[in-house]
Parts: sequence; structure tokens; C-alpha cells
Amino acid sequence: MIPVPRVVAYDSSVDNPLGHEFILMTRESGASLADVYSSFTSAQMDYILDQLIDFSVQLHNHTWSHIGGLSIDNNGHIVPGPVLEETFWFEPDILNLWPADENFESLNISGPFRSYTEYISAHLLKYKHAIEVHPSLEFMREVLPQLERFLGAINTEPMQTRLNQIPLRLAHKDLHFANILVDPITAHITAIIDWEFAGVVPFARWNPSRAFLWNAQDGDASMAEKTALMEKYENKARERAFGYLIHDAKFTSKEQESMQTAANFLRAIVEVCPRNQANESVMNWKETAVKAMADLGA
Repeated sequence: MIPVPRVVAYDSSVDNPLGHEFILMTRESGASLADVYSSFTSAQMDYILDQLIDFSVQLHNHTWSHIGGLSIDNNGHIVPGPVLEETFWFEPDILNLWPADENFESLNISGPFRSYTEYISAHLLKYKHAIEVHPSLEFMREVLPQLERFLGAINTEPMQTRLNQIPLRLAHKDLHFANILVDPITAHITAIIDWEFAGVVPFARWNPSRAFLWNAQDGDASMAEKTALMEKYENKARERAFGYLIHDAKFTSKEQESMQTAANFLRAIVEVCPRNQANESVMNWKETAVKAMADLGA
């Protein structure tokens, strides 16, 4: 079983003494892997990877018929729920950076969604709206006719069949070392924490922020270490006959990859421009998004 804290109480509304959403969970034993992994031997790190493979098999052992979160209905049954993603616009950024009539619902998708193309289309419509209303995105408005054509292209029947050909699986989506608690002596994983952005995703999006196996430290050495650990993880998965964890997590067509690439770079532009960030990069991102949309005939 995947070790997770037990939920003691929660409220997804603001109708409580705190005045906002909350979740109260049990405190679990162990130290953050980010704090102690440098003291582990090679054998102990192998043990960490083997445990993570076991957890991945449990998470990814089922296919689903929706993209989104999981909710509990009034009868206690687990049912499809809305999406929650790390890249969403949250308050106070909405209040500080967007026109006064914008809100969480106008800037973020909801769901659940029945297919990959429906999920991507919902994102694209939010990016289109953002480009239309935010002054910092005015330079992107010349792309809007192409974006309209792109939405039409990915929603034609033949293209939908091709683009939606991918497993839908449950993923943590933010499984870096700081979200893994371990026994600092035995390297046994005692808890996986911070599941707020978990959900059912097209399997190629199981690790959208590339956080998996990151040691939660900045720098080139950290990235190199993560790459080496990922290669070791993939080799171990294949050796243990769990190669589908690697194979099924890849795009199934060039068109599918282009669709996701266009969405990724449009999202990046919409995310940074209102914050006046990455000014030196956005024109290259725009070019990449335009090319990805053109790859699908838009």
C-alpha cells in the first residue's frame, strides 16, 4: 500500500471558522528525503527507487474514463471531480494582476473531461480568453485566428480518434524528494505527502513539471542528478517487467505531442506575461506554439 497521511477533517468551502478551505491530516514519522538522501548509500537509493516503482505500479495499475480529480459524493463513493493544477491562477494573483471582473472560474478550467482533446480544448479556450483581456498579452492577439483553427483541427472526428489514443491514469504529479518522507536509517518510505494536485491524466502527463526524482535543490548539478536517477528508475522498471510505466507514458503520435506542445507554450506565455517575467523568452515560446499548431494544419 502507498503510505499516505490519514485525513482527519476537511472543508472545501469557506463556510467555517477559518474562513477558507482546509485539510487536517495525521502527522507521519520520517524525515524529508530531500534532507537526508545525501547520506544514503547506493544500495539505499536503489531501495528508494524500488519502493517508488512499487507505488507507481499501484497508482498506474488502473485505467480511467475521465481526466480530472477524484471527489466523494454524498454516499461516500469516489467519483470524477474537477481538475486542480499547480499552474492555475489563484488569489491573490488574480486580484493583483488581472482586470477586476476576472475570477478563478474565468481563468481556470474545471472538468472533469471525457477525453484528452476535450481537456486540451478547455485549456486553450482559457488561454484565448486571457490573451483577449490582459494588456500584457496584446502581442499574442495576432495568433488568435490560428488558435481558432487549431481548436477546430483537434476536434475533427478523425483527428480526435488519433489524439485521444492514450491511457488515462492516476498520478501524484509532484513527486519530488521534499514530498517523500523516509526513515533516515533504513531508507524505508514512511509517507508520500502533498497530493493536492494529484489527478487522472493522459499518461504522458503523469510528471508535467518534471519534478519526479528532483532533490528539491536548484542548480545544474541537481538536474544532472535527477536525470541519472530517472535513467536508473527506468532501467529498474524494465528489469522488473514494469516497462509499461515507461512505454505507456510516451506520446502515441507526433500529432499528440504537437497538441500538447502548443498548449504547454501558450500556457507558459499566459502564466509569465501578466507577472512581467521571462520577457527574453516569450517570443521564442510564441514561435514554438505557432509551429506546433501549424503541425496540425492550423
